[in-house]
This record gives sequence, C-alpha cells and structure tokens, in this order.
Amino acid sequence: MMEHSIKARVIALAQSDPYLTVKDLAHAAGTTTPYVRTILSEAELSLHEMRRLYARRLERHQGKERPGEIQAVQAELTITKGSGSELCPSVTRWANLELFLASTLHKRESLLCYEQLITQKELRVGTGLSHSLRELLPADCQEQLEVAEQKAEILLPAGELGNALGLEIGDHALRLTTFLTVQEELVALEIRWLGLDGLVLQWSRLRPELEIGLGS
Repeated sequence: MMEHSIKARVIALAQSDPYLTVKDLAHAAGTTTPYVRTILSEAELSLHEMRRLYARRLERHQGKERPGEIQAVQAELTITKGSGSELCPSVTRWANLELFLASTLHKRESLLCYEQLITQKELRVGTGLSHSLRELLPADCQEQLEVAEQKAEILLPAGELGNALGLEIGDHALRLTTFLTVQEELVALEIRWLGLDGLVLQWSRLRPELEIGLGS
C-alpha cells in the first residue's frame, strides 16, 4: 500500500511541476532517486517531454493574455505599419493612431538581442544602424529624446522568439521596455528581449537608463 502511495505521489508531483528534478521528487516522496526513475519509466513519463509540453501550454496561455505578442522573428530590419490597438494595446492613448513597428535581431556584445521600436513618428527607412533602432527616428526627435521610464520583466518568450535568442525550451528571457519621450510626450516604445545567461544590468545615477552587459 505504501509503495502504491509513493508511486502515485511521484507521478502527481511530476505532472503538476515537471521542472522538479529527480532528486526533488525523491525528497518530496520520501524515496530514492533510482526508484523515482523506475516509477517514471514504468509510467512511460519523460520529464524532458513533460517540460516541453508545459512550456508550450504556457506559450499559448501567454498569447491569450498579451495581445500583440511576437509570433514571428526576422533577423533583418523589418518595418510594418498598423493601428495602435493592434501594435501597442498597452498604450491606450495610441489606440486610434497609425503606428510604425521596426524590429531586428542583432548582437549586443556577444548577446543576441531582439529589438522592437513602436512609434507614431515616420521612420527614416534606409538609414544604416550602428547602435539601436532609435536611429530610425527623425533627427530632430533624436536630439531631444529622453528616457522617461523603464520596465524589466522576466518572461517565457512565446512563438519563435526563444529559438531566435538561442534559448532552450522552458528558458526565460528579459524583456526591457523603455518609454522614450520628447518634451514629456511619449514618442516611442522600445522593447528589447535578451536571454538571461551571463546578462548583467547596470544602473548609474550619471546615466538615465539601464546598461546591458555581460558578467565577467
């Protein structure tokens, strides 16, 4: 009877949280790691496969919760046009405006970064980039650009984004959102996605925004 209880507990724990390790499952069920492996094998359960399916379910759930989530990633610079309610539903004042969305995949030091810029300003198509998508904004706008706010979030990337960043299934990423203003008016939203491995965020009172770098 006790053996049946241990088996049931191991299986229930693994199904409820597939990111538990074999050692974690053994400790929680009060048994040994070899016996946990035997239980999973007899039940034809693979923690790796369960984690993959769990991550897929999270992706679908996040897609429902966050309209406008990234579905396709292209490495080259891409510029599209759409309504504010479609491209940036989080900014209600832009809901009825026509917006431009620029996106590109590039490297910051040795980190892959997927960058997006959403703005009501007409972008300077054909302009070469040396640092960021902000360089596509009109010259007079760039001269007065200020960082009003930044928001850093750790999220599970949906769609093709995880693959584009070189992440394993279930790996989380940093989403850094920067609100760019001119004379206190919001002119652009910059969104940067990066993997967490080796990532370092630095802030200084001498600079208005977080700096992205690598740990030593």
